[in-house]
Amino acid sequence: MKHFYKLLLLFTVLTLTSCSTIFATKTQKLHVFSNADKARVTVNDSIYNLPAQIYVARSKEPLEITYQSENKQIDTVFKAKHSPLFYLGNILNAPALGAGYVVDLTNQKRFKYRKNIFFNDKDSLEIYEFRADKYLAKHHIADGEQKQHIHEKFKKDYLASDANRKIRQEKEFKRLNPTEGSFRFNIQPPTLFLVGLSNKNGNINSFSNTVGGAGFGLGFDYYYKNDRFIGLETSVRGNLFDIMWWSSYDIKAFKYDMSLRKGHRWKRYEVSYGVSFVYTDYDYKVPYTYQYPITTFTSDDNKRNYDVNYRSLGFSTLFNYQLTSVMFVGLRYNPSVYSFRKTGNGFDYEHVIGIDYRIKF
Repeated sequence: MKHFYKLLLLFTVLTLTSCSTIFATKTQKLHVFSNADKARVTVNDSIYNLPAQIYVARSKEPLEITYQSENKQIDTVFKAKHSPLFYLGNILNAPALGAGYVVDLTNQKRFKYRKNIFFNDKDSLEIYEFRADKYLAKHHIADGEQKQHIHEKFKKDYLASDANRKIRQEKEFKRLNPTEGSFRFNIQPPTLFLVGLSNKNGNINSFSNTVGGAGFGLGFDYYYKNDRFIGLETSVRGNLFDIMWWSSYDIKAFKYDMSLRKGHRWKRYEVSYGVSFVYTDYDYKVPYTYQYPITTFTSDDNKRNYDVNYRSLGFSTLFNYQLTSVMFVGLRYNPSVYSFRKTGNGFDYEHVIGIDYRIKF
């Protein structure tokens, strides 16, 4: 029983206090440094020669620091912010419905200031020079040869990073502003769409729309003008959602499409239209009852699963908006109007309508 009370007391302490209250100290150590030969700061009426480690009391009030050297005098204010312990360290308070947070809200320990404070005493520094001076001052490096080596390293790293940044910006600009003679390849992940099937298919009495999400596509665009392009793509769309085809469906249709379109571009909008050739693989099950099975025109009266395929000609239209340099989203409408079936050729309307999402690179 004695151990139970000890555990209960420990649990109460942990849940009714917070991690900021338990683990955080009342004061915080600041590292203040500068790239001046001689400099000092004034904090709470106390003067410190730099570099210095300064202990200040945690508080929600801003911290005022005055910097002074032979060249400059700077008065600056550093705002306090909540410590990570305030947000992440109170998981144990869940059983107490956040009682520890209530304790934290009345405790100054939940606040913190910037840990490393650097005062730049030199004007017109390049970015890599500023970073090198900050590194040297923070690590108290005074050796001349070592300082030169660090400056060269920061310069080399910065110039390499800046060159890569310019290359990325140039690629980004070209992707947002395609020019004559450029190619853009694309991939089309699965999206939501409607597969419209005519009543010439088995097990369908009238035109039927079914929702699908399984599909994929590949293609490319060639810009023969800055705002004109030719697009060629192939895709497959199915009226089901599981990619592995494990689920059971009474009607299952996959449409394999090859489209050739002419496109127009205006700012970030693209619209294209053209012709398409569609190969449809259609599977269906004939319904039955145990008492009265329904048979079809076949020599095998027990057969229920049928696989039919046919080809169609139609049109392809696409409207897209460029979200980023590589991401496009829009609507597609692919109607097929003439089909070639074993039972006979003729006009036969079907379609694929849905959301188009593609990545161009």
